[in-house]
Amino acid sequence: MISCHEIINLPSLRKLTIVAGRSGLDRLVRWVHFLDLPDVIPWVQGGELLIITGIGLNGDISKLNDIVRGIIKKKLAGLIVNIGPYIKEVPQEVIALADQADFPIFELPWEVKIIEVTRELCSHIVMKQTEERSVKDFLEQLLLFPLADPEILIQRAAYYDYDLTKPHQVAIVSPTCLSEFLKAKKIKDEKSLVSFKMRFEQVVRQVLTRRGQKILHMLWGDDVVLLMPYENEQAGVNPNIIILEEVLEKFLIDIPDLAVTAGLGGRFESLQSARKSYLQAIKVLRFAELKTASKSIYAYEQLGIYKLLFEIEPEKLAMYYQEVIEPLNVYDCKHHMDMVSSLFVYFEENCNAAKTAKRLFVHRNTLDYRLKKIEEITGRSLDDPYDRLTLQLGVIVGKQLTSETGAHELRR
Repeated sequence: MISCHEIINLPSLRKLTIVAGRSGLDRLVRWVHFLDLPDVIPWVQGGELLIITGIGLNGDISKLNDIVRGIIKKKLAGLIVNIGPYIKEVPQEVIALADQADFPIFELPWEVKIIEVTRELCSHIVMKQTEERSVKDFLEQLLLFPLADPEILIQRAAYYDYDLTKPHQVAIVSPTCLSEFLKAKKIKDEKSLVSFKMRFEQVVRQVLTRRGQKILHMLWGDDVVLLMPYENEQAGVNPNIIILEEVLEKFLIDIPDLAVTAGLGGRFESLQSARKSYLQAIKVLRFAELKTASKSIYAYEQLGIYKLLFEIEPEKLAMYYQEVIEPLNVYDCKHHMDMVSSLFVYFEENCNAAKTAKRLFVHRNTLDYRLKKIEEITGRSLDDPYDRLTLQLGVIVGKQLTSETGAHELRR
């Protein structure tokens, strides 16, 4: 889809003037409608760019206010008013209404032929839709399957003005606790779910459009996957993290009840390593699931010891967990206790007993009893650095193994 901002630069629309809703120029245009009925509301669905001359108003310009209020409610992309004998200018009260809703309204001079406008807009939309399908196709080839001929993908991307010869990294923007969100919003049927996913992708697209950056991206499952050029870091800050921060801020505004996390894979220079970066981004999101005190953006380079754990075969990790932590699980099941979770929180709080007791909502004496019991059951001392590290790795591995069942599928 194209944004309202893009249409200003089309040849037949150079005389187009925006008079309201400039802050909403990142709205996406699904299609174009030219309607001059007295009531256009029943004939639009949302996402359209509406063109009117005002002939259907029958000389009553005050009706324009009701039309704009209605199409804002219907979530149209914007409105083009053909200025001429029926509407000489957009009234100030309509401009104020549109500005308040960040709804773009444009004035088009009467001498510009509407047929030329609609033809060019529709052609441009179809062209963009073709580009989006092609982009998703070669992103799938690049990230999800063994790469056969990178030069072909580089040439295809260059056709749409994407330079894949530069260093890149893969990012994944993912909704967290999605099932709970869908349940709370009563999104149950397939149509509503598809609509939500399109809205999710649209938020990402709007940020990229507003920044004027060409970044390959696609909706994949519940997530948006991005192939982001890796520019030189400025003052030690990765520019892609700044972009992702803007994306997450946009989600806070547009879908405030939805928690969203972003994971960044490693930097790569050869396209043969693109899939590796994609899998790293998936692992980063799995790491985010392990964190109880989570943040919004994680990068593979910052995972520390987790990078090593993610490379170890799950079977070996399971054996380690069985040896170190399983005795605590047996005790928990037998005595209806929660020693393993208590130990995890204890390590998350850097072995600070006071903070751990507060997070667990237990008395300090209760926590002390649990810690002594943990030492007794495992045969390891929390005062000994080696034993403490062994137990800490054990609970980390346990969290990792648990997350495997709900992790993103690693496409082969």
